[in-house]
Amino acid sequence: MKARGEHGHLRLPLHVLAAAGMALLLVLMAAVLVVHSYYSTCAVASSAVNESIRHVSRSLTEKLRGILQPAENQLELLSFSEIVRARTLSERLLSVGMAQAALKANPLLDAWYVGYPGGDFILFRPLREARLRESFQAPAGASLLVQSLSNGPSGRQIGEFLFYNAAGHLLRREERPAYSFDPRARPWFIQAKQQGSGASVITDPYLFFTTRQPGVTLARLVHEGGPVVGADATLRDLGKELGELKLSPGSQVAIIDASSSTVALEDARHSVVLDASLGEARLARLGDLGLPALVAAARLPASASQRSEVLLGRETWELISVPIELHARGKALRVLMAVPGSELFGEAQRLLWRQLWVILALVLGSIPLCFWLTQRVVRPLRDLAEEARAVTSFDFRPSRLKRSWIAEVDLLTSATGQMRATISRFLEVNSALNSQIQLEQLLGMVLDDVLAAVQARSGALYLFDPDLRTLSCSQQRGEGMPPYPLRLALEADAAHPVVQVALSRQSVIGMQGERGSEVFAVALETFERNFVGVLVLEPSRPLGRGVGSQRDPQLAFVEALSSTAAVAIETRGLVESQKHLLDAIIKLLAGAIDAKSPYTGGHCQRVPELTLMLAEAAHASEEGALREFRLSMDEREAVRIAAWLHDCGKLTTPEYVVDKATKLETLYNRIHEIRTRFELLKRDAELAFWRARSSSAPTAQELAALQAEWQNLDDEFAFVAACNQGGEYLDAERIARLESIGARTWLRTLDDRLGLSREEAQLLADQPAARLPATERLLADKPEHLVARPPGEQIAPDNPWGFHMDVPAARFNRGELHNLCVSRGTLTEEERYIINAHIVQTIVMLGGLPFPRHLRAVPEIAGSHHERMDGKGYPRRLNGSQMSVPARIMAIADVFEALTAADRPYKAPKTLSEALQIMARMVAEGHLDAELFALFVRSGVYLDYAGRYLRAEQIDSVDPARLGL
Repeated sequence: MKARGEHGHLRLPLHVLAAAGMALLLVLMAAVLVVHSYYSTCAVASSAVNESIRHVSRSLTEKLRGILQPAENQLELLSFSEIVRARTLSERLLSVGMAQAALKANPLLDAWYVGYPGGDFILFRPLREARLRESFQAPAGASLLVQSLSNGPSGRQIGEFLFYNAAGHLLRREERPAYSFDPRARPWFIQAKQQGSGASVITDPYLFFTTRQPGVTLARLVHEGGPVVGADATLRDLGKELGELKLSPGSQVAIIDASSSTVALEDARHSVVLDASLGEARLARLGDLGLPALVAAARLPASASQRSEVLLGRETWELISVPIELHARGKALRVLMAVPGSELFGEAQRLLWRQLWVILALVLGSIPLCFWLTQRVVRPLRDLAEEARAVTSFDFRPSRLKRSWIAEVDLLTSATGQMRATISRFLEVNSALNSQIQLEQLLGMVLDDVLAAVQARSGALYLFDPDLRTLSCSQQRGEGMPPYPLRLALEADAAHPVVQVALSRQSVIGMQGERGSEVFAVALETFERNFVGVLVLEPSRPLGRGVGSQRDPQLAFVEALSSTAAVAIETRGLVESQKHLLDAIIKLLAGAIDAKSPYTGGHCQRVPELTLMLAEAAHASEEGALREFRLSMDEREAVRIAAWLHDCGKLTTPEYVVDKATKLETLYNRIHEIRTRFELLKRDAELAFWRARSSSAPTAQELAALQAEWQNLDDEFAFVAACNQGGEYLDAERIARLESIGARTWLRTLDDRLGLSREEAQLLADQPAARLPATERLLADKPEHLVARPPGEQIAPDNPWGFHMDVPAARFNRGELHNLCVSRGTLTEEERYIINAHIVQTIVMLGGLPFPRHLRAVPEIAGSHHERMDGKGYPRRLNGSQMSVPARIMAIADVFEALTAADRPYKAPKTLSEALQIMARMVAEGHLDAELFALFVRSGVYLDYAGRYLRAEQIDSVDPARLGL
């Protein structure tokens, strides 16, 4: 809304300045009025508080006077009654009627009594409450209790309780031995004697023992040396009075004495607490109530009425202390009040907010009016600024510009609209170009978008072949379009506008075709000046050649777009070339793995075909859990690459392990060494035979024995050779025979450490050399046969790939007996692990490749085809729920291809029924996915694959019912 001119001075729009000035004036006026009103209201509230303080003082003083003055008057009258001169209990009981009348006339009197100089005492107590009657165990109908202490003839003090009904009749009289004390030692008796006759004394407020009510005792000496008349006046009505004197609902009020004990509270239940140290009840002190505001008010001076403010927590409290005279002789109490500031000045604050809202409404209401008045003049310019701002934010929604009656503004509006439309078309075409991945679709999109943007009749797109130096028509559009040549040679067709553009790399407007239609050809050239092709259009109107620096808008638009289109075409071409190169490398790698060993045949090339066929069937499925499985183009590419690379780890597997046809085979078949040893044993037997008979000719029997020895050695070698082939299962008896044959010995006379490789020498480094000639076992498991596993081949429990495989301790075990005693097949545990570990290498190799985002599932798909649904597979022991659908599909494809492959030299291929029967058992055993196997059979994928890759004799009929489907 503000800008700086060419000289740096600040410029403000007129409508902003006017609206701001008016709003500021209203705000200043309102602020003065609001502040004045607020403080005036607060002053009125404060004045009301002062008046309330005076009212509280008067009200409570009158209330206390109403409590104490009647009691004092009665004491004065009682001091002249006959009871003060009575000497016996019977004389004193004559005043029962008078006592009942006096207590009935003043309900605030809890009791009145007389203490005599001789130690006698009589007390008249009204039984107004059931609690009191129960406490004294009064008979039914009792309304007055007389408590008497008198000295008997023997000088013993006699305590008695006498109960009277309302008519003055004695209901029960009982002696109370436990009721005994000396009234002359009571504080009220002592204070009255000290005061002297003619005036009453009043005690400090305290808690009455019998009624548990706060009150005071008034006492009066009848005459010097005479009895003392006393009365207990309760102050319980003061609490009710406090509730009526509260200034606000949240106010806290209490009456305390000089020791901060609470004489009265609004809730009388809190005014009495149990003193744990004394074991009896007492008046609560302020500190016992948990009211910090009243505690703060108690700190105010007690001499006169006081007011103060204090902040407690988040609340400001108004504290008030008002002294009240308890009696004319100086006993004083204080009324403490604590009023929340939010309640005391709440009305003033609410009034303040109402005024603020009214003022805000006025200000807000005046601003639109001012804006409306001033914007009538500047609205077109502001619309133009908003339109320019929308363009800078790439917002190309329909324009809201309107024609203006100001010529300059109208011209600017028209130019802005044209600029906006041009930029919008350019960005739309640019966005469309960047959204297409396939090159052929991109070429068609380029031509379609440009034709629509410039509204051309027809057009064509030519791609340049730098090797052939030709331009080939890749795309052409338009109805009744002129004949665009399919191919143009740079040398032979130099007159054609398209060729002219290719030669000059500049835009050309020319004629072509039999009709001589005008066309506009633009070079598609990247920012690095790489020539890609030519875009040729037949415009819907004649194109202007331009004057000076002006160019035809359509020409300018297409030329500006040509570089972007060229870059998009070249980029997509490079991407597709790289994809083709990647596919070629992947297939080259798979072919190398298949060619590495005849035992794998064409496995790596057939599994991708079968995997993709089953994946498409799963994609089209509308039943079961697979109905939600769908493959995008990116996901199809990931499945295809994963299938081609699923056995890439076999590159690290030694060929002689993969191709191991006999048990003793490593890089060669070691049965030949064993045969040589047997030959040596036969020669040794013959030599021993002739040495023993060097002086005489052997007999026929001795020759037969030699022949039998030779035959035994031949039979044992034949047995060892048969075991070496691994065609039959070796039971414990055969293994025992191998060990027995292996126990034979032969004599070695040559050093076995000569002519060794470095690796062989290292295996013997820890073994002492045997003295020659050395006796050797015929079949031996020697220490040097064990090749230790390098630390790098160990699989840690917390490895980052999640492998869970049992790793043999040794990398190789070449022991002859160890290999020959393999019960099934030809592979030892160590060699079986080496073959299985190819999947480990597959995951590690693929996991280390920087796959783009859409191919990041390749390692998981390729590395999971040896996992099982029951979690017993390898290398990560995943279960079916942990495997993706493509990984489970590849597991089925891998097994089916291995069973039906006809190019494996170590086995005969299975027929369709045999292969599917085996796979059905694998499904039942938790090896393969049941739903995918059912889809594999029912969809006929196996038949499609068989028609392309299986021999005719392998294709037989399959009964799904026999497969459990």
